[in-house]
Amino acid sequence: MQVSLPYRGNPVSPANSFTGFSIGAGILLYLINPIIVYEDKKIYAGLTKEFSVGFGNFGEHRAALEYSFLFTGNISHHARLSYKYDLLFKKNIEPSHTLQGTSVLSLGAGYFTDFQKNGIFPELTYGYSLRNHKLLIYPNVKIRYTFMFRKDDFNIMDFSFGVILGVANPFIDMKIKRDY
Repeated sequence: MQVSLPYRGNPVSPANSFTGFSIGAGILLYLINPIIVYEDKKIYAGLTKEFSVGFGNFGEHRAALEYSFLFTGNISHHARLSYKYDLLFKKNIEPSHTLQGTSVLSLGAGYFTDFQKNGIFPELTYGYSLRNHKLLIYPNVKIRYTFMFRKDDFNIMDFSFGVILGVANPFIDMKIKRDY
């Protein structure tokens, strides 16, 4: 005698739910990058987002604009304008239409404002960059220290991680052609 169980539809496999979770986490990290700020012996959390425009073969020279929204009791807004240089660890990268990946160490410096006080900062960023001659996708971790211009303002140290999106060579045609 054979017993048949009623059909209850396709169960969701663990691989499918993990893929959905990964895509969701990736989108969340792209949209909102967490930031931790240490200022005046206090720690604050917030959200930050950076957009950069690169120059050079792969956009290794970048101008960046970053906005941070901090939860400090009173909402605080930080804006940063900076220059960065990306040290690409893979040496055999050529300009191409396809995305190429490499580990990257970025050195940068820039101007800070919270719309009441101003300063300058050095910055160090490490991550894995996916880039070609026009696009930059850069999951990273970043640390920086801001020196305030006025002596009575407290210096700021911050740490953030997430994904930077940028464009490279917006005004230059690299003339990459296939050889047939």
